[in-house]
Amino acid sequence: MSRGASLSCRSRQAAAILQRSAMEGSPDAEFQEAVQLQLSCLGMALERLARHPGLSKSADSSSSAAGVSSTPEQLLGVYVPSSPSPARSTSSAASSGTQGAAGSTKRDTLDISFDLDDQGRRVEALLEFFPDGSASIEWSASELPVPLAYIQCLIHEVDLLGSIAPFIVTSGCLQQFSSNAADRLVRIVSQPPIPFVSGMEAVAQRFGFDLLETPWAGLCMVECAPEWAQVGDAVPSWRGVARPPPYQTGLRQVEVKTVVALGRPCGQNGELTTIFFSGKGDLKVPRSLLPNWLIRNLVTLMGKFIYQRTIEIVAKFDTSEHGKRLRTADASSFYSTLNKRIAKSVEARPASRL
Repeated sequence: MSRGASLSCRSRQAAAILQRSAMEGSPDAEFQEAVQLQLSCLGMALERLARHPGLSKSADSSSSAAGVSSTPEQLLGVYVPSSPSPARSTSSAASSGTQGAAGSTKRDTLDISFDLDDQGRRVEALLEFFPDGSASIEWSASELPVPLAYIQCLIHEVDLLGSIAPFIVTSGCLQQFSSNAADRLVRIVSQPPIPFVSGMEAVAQRFGFDLLETPWAGLCMVECAPEWAQVGDAVPSWRGVARPPPYQTGLRQVEVKTVVALGRPCGQNGELTTIFFSGKGDLKVPRSLLPNWLIRNLVTLMGKFIYQRTIEIVAKFDTSEHGKRLRTADASSFYSTLNKRIAKSVEARPASRL
C-alpha cells in the first residue's frame, strides 16, 4: 500500500485504505501505527474544539458538507467526530459530569476581547485557570483578510515564528516524520515579560489534518505532548526520537496537553479566513504571578502584534522568506496539494456559506 494517501494530511482516507488493506491481508504495520496515533490525537482535539464558544455560535457549525455523514465515526477503532454537533453533545455530557462531581466550585475565568484593526475585525477570547495549575484558552477571529493557504504556510514554517510573534527566542522543527509533511516534533522557546520567569520552553508533537470535505470545513492543526518512554538507562524517547535536553537552564518547561486550531476559508473566493483556537497546558507558572491585568495586556499585545506582522508579510508575500519557501521544490508539492484542496472546497461551498 502506498503512503501517498497521507501526504495531504487526509487521515480519514488513509484509515479507510488501511482497513481495506487489512481485509486483503496486507496491512502496513508501521503506517497503521502512525495513522492510529494521528486519529487518536485528532479525535481528542475535535472533542475539545466542539466546546469552543465561537464555533457553537458559528452558522457554519450546523451545516453539513454534501455527501458527508454527520454521525460519529469509528476509524481503526478510534472515535473521531465527523462534525461539530455530535462531538459537542458528547463533550457537553462529559463536562456536565465533571461539574456535578466538582460541586459548585467557582471557575477562574477571564474574558478578553479586542479589535485587530479599524475594520471591525476582532478577537474574542476566554481563558480559564484550574486548581491543578493548568490553564486553557479559547479564541476566535472571523473573516481575517488573509487566505487560508498563506496562514497554513505561516504556521508550517515554524522556524520563522519569530518574524511574526513577539517574545520568541527560538523555534524550530526537531524531527520531521515520514508519514506526511505536517507530522513533526517542534520546539518553541519564548521570554514573555512575566515576573520571576526567565523563559518558557514547549516541545510538542504537531499534526495537520485536511477536514475541508467534512462539516468541520477547514484545515486543522493539532499539537499534543509527546509521551516520552524510557527503557533501562537510555534517554527517554518518542517515536524513536531522543528527548532533547533543555534549550538552556532556568526555563519553565510548558507541558502542552492539547492545542487545536481550525482555519476555514471564507469570503466570495476564499480570500478570507476564520480561525477557531483551543488550547490547554501546564504553564508551570503560579497563578499569583499572572494577575488579570498582565494577562489581558499580554494577550492583547501578542494578538495585535501577530496580526499586524501577518498583514505586512502577506502584502509582500512573494518576496518574503515564507513565499520563497512555498516555492521550493521540497515544499511545493505539499503546498500545491493544499492550495488545490482549498480551492476545490471553496468552489463546492453552498451559497449560504459564501
